[in-house]
Amino acid sequence: MQVVQQGWERLAERRGGTVTALTAAGDSGGATVVFAATAVGIRRSTDGGRTWEAQDVGASAPFVTALAPSLDFANDQTLFIGTADGCYRSIDAGRNWQAVLTGGRMFALAAVPGQSATGTLFVGTELDGILRTDDGGRNWDNANPGLLDLTILALAFSPRFAQDGTGFAATAAGLYRTRNGGKSWRQVELPTEDPAVQCLAISPDFGADKLVFAGTETDGLLRSENSGATWDTVESLTGRSISAIAFSADGATIAAATNEGVALSDDSGETWRTTGEDLGFVLSLAFVPDGAGETIVAGLVRRGIARSEDGGATWTIADEGLNAIPTLALALSPAFEDDQTLFAAGLDDGITISRDGGATWAAAMPEAGEVSAYGVAVSPHYARDRTVFAALGSGLFRSRDGAASWEQIGAGSLPEAIGAVATGPAFPGKPTMLLAVTLGGKLFSTEDDGATWRQLGDDFGGGAVVALAVSPGYAKDETLFVGTRQLFPDGSGNNLLILWRSTDGGAKWHHWLQELGRSALPLAVPPGYLGDGALYVGLDGRVAKPIRNTWRRGGGERLPVWTGVDLLDSEGKAVAITALVASPHYRQDHTVFAATSGGIYISRDSGRSFEAWSGGMGSVPVVAIALTPQGKGGQWLYALGLGGNVWRRQVD
Repeated sequence: MQVVQQGWERLAERRGGTVTALTAAGDSGGATVVFAATAVGIRRSTDGGRTWEAQDVGASAPFVTALAPSLDFANDQTLFIGTADGCYRSIDAGRNWQAVLTGGRMFALAAVPGQSATGTLFVGTELDGILRTDDGGRNWDNANPGLLDLTILALAFSPRFAQDGTGFAATAAGLYRTRNGGKSWRQVELPTEDPAVQCLAISPDFGADKLVFAGTETDGLLRSENSGATWDTVESLTGRSISAIAFSADGATIAAATNEGVALSDDSGETWRTTGEDLGFVLSLAFVPDGAGETIVAGLVRRGIARSEDGGATWTIADEGLNAIPTLALALSPAFEDDQTLFAAGLDDGITISRDGGATWAAAMPEAGEVSAYGVAVSPHYARDRTVFAALGSGLFRSRDGAASWEQIGAGSLPEAIGAVATGPAFPGKPTMLLAVTLGGKLFSTEDDGATWRQLGDDFGGGAVVALAVSPGYAKDETLFVGTRQLFPDGSGNNLLILWRSTDGGAKWHHWLQELGRSALPLAVPPGYLGDGALYVGLDGRVAKPIRNTWRRGGGERLPVWTGVDLLDSEGKAVAITALVASPHYRQDHTVFAATSGGIYISRDSGRSFEAWSGGMGSVPVVAIALTPQGKGGQWLYALGLGGNVWRRQVD
């Protein structure tokens, strides 16, 4: 394979994404930085939310649900985020992240004055109530006395917290208040029974006006003007879902994010007017200093960011550079040379299709509505049978007409949510194997067009299946590989990663590799595996492969001895490997591609060494790669960037 060095071409820019949280902080120069939380990490704006850029480098912290800058952000550049698996801290304004609390989803963060300039950080968790740290996340204490519900959806504290110790905690069954700095909590009585309170806001002039608001999931907005002692329902917003509440800097204007746009009040919440109805469901809000005034910035579902510079009278979408579409998988037609067809799977936009080589994209299954797609696979006989498979949150679906229509398969045999799907190689006269992985990590297979299914591997030692690969010579060697992952119980946040191998079509499994790490074990099995045993595995920032004909004994099994090479960025830091692909001509050209959090890498010597191959792309995080079949137009490597952008580069 001769690599042509003209660099990468960006084919499609996917703007937008779901923005779950917004916050603004002043930097050392006096300017304001706006941070937006998305499913693919943090995006930031330095121009009042007009344009956006990815701030994090290397491995991103995905599925961000909450943000909190340090109280001394202008000097220490410290930012905390809550994600699906813990709390992370950055000390360089979001460029790099360190896990400071692991073990579950973090719904709420709030920084208040404390023992250090950074302040005390309170964290609302899904299962463990409220935790607090006084030293930037090095040590944590429980702050749950008095809480009867340990699922904390929102937190808010008085701007005079150091003097009055007042704060509020929202749960799925009500609201709690502290008046002693979080040492204990007491449930407060609300005008509706057991409302699911999901957001909170306290007036910047709380010491004088005692004003507090609580937004509920289905019961509208609640208001208190006596520090939370008693509450009233805001009648004009009854029945709405309130996702966020924000005050302008002077407290004169209050904004509430609703399922029908943005509600605004200029009289301390006595009366409200609704604006931006065409924005749909609004999830987050922030007032951002902009020139002599303030701009309202709103985080939307799937559409990114909207801005209003005129107090909510008009709104404009501001998604330039946001690129936060959580797209997970990429698959190419085996007949790509003729049909130029690609498929992608994403959490926001389901299955999408391109029929012009990736330049333009459209919804491939609009009848699925808002169902998330986790994976997509194309039949090896696609040119003849036009068959595509989609792994959805609602089950496994199949199209036999090139994505024009879909039907669910395996409904009586497979659990509802499917997290990944893969097809085996094509062999004349042999049925095509189809593999499906549930979101719970169970593996199923069928070889009779989905009529019957069998579970493979039982529970794989309690690990969840996160990767799978089929030998290119499966019809002869019946070899499958499965990667599993489970949390290692040492408090480090590492996972026990195990690679399993079966040589009888999944009836029996044996350990093939065991490591500690955080990766999802991306796999690549090159052509010719039956002869040389070549296999590539991504282990965080290392590409590993077994040494041929070299073995060791472990746990009563014969295991291969592995060798590996670390992939480093230009600063010598490890990058996280997200996908691996071997050349279809591997036995001749010895070429392997690696997608990473820092771009694309290539090996031309059977994985003994890798070099950066991101010219024209830069260090863009990449989540999936796919090679086109060799054709008259040459061969191309397609790459799916984190956030949904699509790239390609010629490789011969």
